[in-house]
Amino acid sequence: MNTHEKVKQWENGEGVALFQGLGLAEDAEILDYGCGFGHYTFAASRALNGRGTVYAVDINKECMKAVGKVSSEEHLNNIQVLTGNKDYTLNFEDRSLDMIMYYDILHGNGTHRFTLYEEAKRTLKPDGILSILPFHLSNFRDQEGKKKTYNYKKIIDEVLEFGFFVQQDQTKMGIHFEKYHSSYYIDKGCVEFEALERAEILNFRKNS
Repeated sequence: MNTHEKVKQWENGEGVALFQGLGLAEDAEILDYGCGFGHYTFAASRALNGRGTVYAVDINKECMKAVGKVSSEEHLNNIQVLTGNKDYTLNFEDRSLDMIMYYDILHGNGTHRFTLYEEAKRTLKPDGILSILPFHLSNFRDQEGKKKTYNYKKIIDEVLEFGFFVQQDQTKMGIHFEKYHSSYYIDKGCVEFEALERAEILNFRKNS
């Protein structure tokens, strides 16, 4: 089985299980913000058995095109592909979403993750799920824009300040798919699935 086949196997198996284990209703409204090439979007879609809606949001046109193509080819009709805002605000009504994914999106040169925390607080329903998969922890910045090395405890403490509590459940590991789509690694013959970076997924619930 090659890397591409293993990625699809993950989407259809372990990826689906990530969402099924959260107790989401099949008519749930899920946002995958900064969805990239949609591996978590596809898994969430299947976890809902084609019901509800999974919003795949990104500003990268190549990613949006790819997600739309796969959604059509694989008949994942509950996926909506939308363009994200450059200021990191979300185009959703207050208390309208059951779950938001911020997977490999909170890092970078700015303080945008604080905007994303505020937007999650605004748009999630009471008891809605905020799910975070952090990578590049040495590249985070504090609210003053100063670069600092972060750890899981610092991220958890930040999120709690925005009106969330930690969902206590079995630890789940997420995959960093960046290398899988990197032209550098593709030119070298692609990266092995087993070599893709893993990290713990942090799940929170919004206070009512």
